[in-house]
Amino acid sequence: MRSRADLVAAFHRTMPDRVAQATDLWLGYEQGQSGNLQVLRRLLHTLKGEAHMLELAACGDLAELAEDVIDAVRGGARPTQLTGDSLLGALEGLGLLSASPGDEAAPELEIVKETLRAARAELGGAGPPDGELAPPLVSAPDSVHESVLPPRLDQPDAPPDPAQPTERAALDAEAVGALLQELQRLHGEREVIQRRLRESQRMLRALLVEIDPRGADVDRFAERIAKTLGYGAEIERLLGAVRADWSSNEFAAGRALGELDEVVRRASVVRTERLLNQVSLAARSAARMLGKDVEARVEGTGLLDAAVERRLEPALLHLVRNAIDHGIEPADVRARRGKPARGTVAVTVVQTDAAVRVEVKDDGGGVDFARLREVLAPSVPGASTLDDAELIPYLFAHGLTTSRSVGAISGRGVGLDIVAREIGALGGQVRVDSKPGLGTTIVLVVPKNLHGEEVVPISSGRFRCAVPTHAVHSVVLLEDEELLRAPDGPRVRLTSGAGAELAPLYALGAVLGDGGLPEPGDAALVLHHAAGLFAVSVDGYENPRLVALVRSEEMPLTSPLVRGVAPTADGEAMLLLDVERLFTYARQAPRDAPFTAAAEQKREPLALVVEDAPVARELLCGILRSMGLRVEEASDGREGLARARAAPPDVVLTDLEMPYMSGLEMVAELRRSPGLARVPVVVLTTAAQEQSEAALRGLGVRAVLSKQRFVEEELRRIIAASLGGA
Repeated sequence: MRSRADLVAAFHRTMPDRVAQATDLWLGYEQGQSGNLQVLRRLLHTLKGEAHMLELAACGDLAELAEDVIDAVRGGARPTQLTGDSLLGALEGLGLLSASPGDEAAPELEIVKETLRAARAELGGAGPPDGELAPPLVSAPDSVHESVLPPRLDQPDAPPDPAQPTERAALDAEAVGALLQELQRLHGEREVIQRRLRESQRMLRALLVEIDPRGADVDRFAERIAKTLGYGAEIERLLGAVRADWSSNEFAAGRALGELDEVVRRASVVRTERLLNQVSLAARSAARMLGKDVEARVEGTGLLDAAVERRLEPALLHLVRNAIDHGIEPADVRARRGKPARGTVAVTVVQTDAAVRVEVKDDGGGVDFARLREVLAPSVPGASTLDDAELIPYLFAHGLTTSRSVGAISGRGVGLDIVAREIGALGGQVRVDSKPGLGTTIVLVVPKNLHGEEVVPISSGRFRCAVPTHAVHSVVLLEDEELLRAPDGPRVRLTSGAGAELAPLYALGAVLGDGGLPEPGDAALVLHHAAGLFAVSVDGYENPRLVALVRSEEMPLTSPLVRGVAPTADGEAMLLLDVERLFTYARQAPRDAPFTAAAEQKREPLALVVEDAPVARELLCGILRSMGLRVEEASDGREGLARARAAPPDVVLTDLEMPYMSGLEMVAELRRSPGLARVPVVVLTTAAQEQSEAALRGLGVRAVLSKQRFVEEELRRIIAASLGGA
């Protein structure tokens, strides 16, 4: 269990990320994304709860005041310039508190708080009714005395062309209805086929009786032969007809399912124009905030699964802001280097059959590798001896910053770690190429959709695996002249138009726990990584193909190396490997293979913690583990319910306000679930709970505790009593 001091430090480390996310949400709301308001309110509510639990009153109070302003807007109040200024000021204040914990920021925070109170008073009214949101922002003031927020900058002059939609397409209800009717008809046909199979089975049993030699009557021998032949011919006819009908039915069902899948795919696909508009807006805003002369170029277009776009957007916005802040030099520095006064950041989108490639390129100063070595020196042994390519993976470390001071955008440790997390969650890749003084190019490669993925199947010992096609640079056959035994491990010589390159080489079998070394004659896949190319030797590989995946979060058993499973034609499973983690594991000594089954744990009481705030969740889990409990975690009510049904807990500790399914809804479902109706439940929340407490008491909740007045010993006492049946 981490100490409270460690959790406070973790809270402060995550604050820059949250501040950046909250800022994006409010700016997006100003541009007409009304759905951002609820997400922003959820984020502030989470911050408030965690801060109070960790006794960080200044952060908690600031988040609570900002939440009050958001609630007023959600209730229908019309936001003004003061609304936006106060909220952005509050977010800056939260960032300031995390960058300089203590009392230094107190005078400035009082001004921020007063501004928030003034904004709340200006908005007036009460909080929002459940489920209601304020309308999108308008661009004209009601009076000359009121300064309102600006209109959308990307508002089209004419209605969009229906053939080129920029918004998410609606699901074609008529097409779906027709396909569902066809599937129902085919299901009915299968019922008929089943009855005919049962009739064939009955006739087969009768035939077996006829050919049974026991008790045979010699006088009826010829009659029995004739009857047997008749039964046999009829069974063969019936089975032939069933086989033909089944084949026809299976083909038609497959076609209908394919058409249904295509209808759903079309409904979930969005164009990239809206995303690129947001990127352009963010670039202009960052340049204006930093006082830099920057030209932002946005080129290309593509089609993305809506879920892919949601992950790609925050990553891309961070890259563009970092390029302007870290990459583009001040005007005087550019002049000394002989560069144009105006810097350039270019974002290019290119779509292939299976993936979308996004390139962010700037003509700035490049990564400051000398400064990076200096920052890493206290925590990374030998950092001063690492070459530039070896340093690149450390750019993705959480909390890393090379800035010497905290600015409006940088200096808080918010950077490529966010990009790596979002792109990694999609199964995509991040590649970095930076030349000091000449600029940096960062390439994001993400799958076009999440319904399927093009992969290269590979085999290694007892494992059947695959890697995404977009991660494969080439496949080589290891010959003696290409395979080099270097002091730091095997390397393979790669030859291209740019010359020869030595890439580190690892045995996939050793990474997976089967052992072994790369040998001449082996095939090796050369794979992309942010730090460059690396290779893994395999027993064999197949041509690329498109597969349907079960994502790792949907799998009952998981491995850090596996991000999905694809069924194969012979009923087995193919494991889709996470290339980024494959590189990380390959570089480590193979102590415990990630596929090795964990030792069976002795049976201890199991607690389920359902909390969407990560720091609060870790604090609670640490307390329960220190009590000798096994702990399962869930980040919302829906996940908590699924985990409880999969492994019934002995006690549940839950928040109330969570996305997807609230704690109240989850507890109600638990009470309706066989085997879970009597599990003790303890609620920990920040909200005022007069109505909720009455509902919770009706559901048999053991206790409702306040995060604002959180006392660890009280929680320990209640959990112990719940497990003891008190």
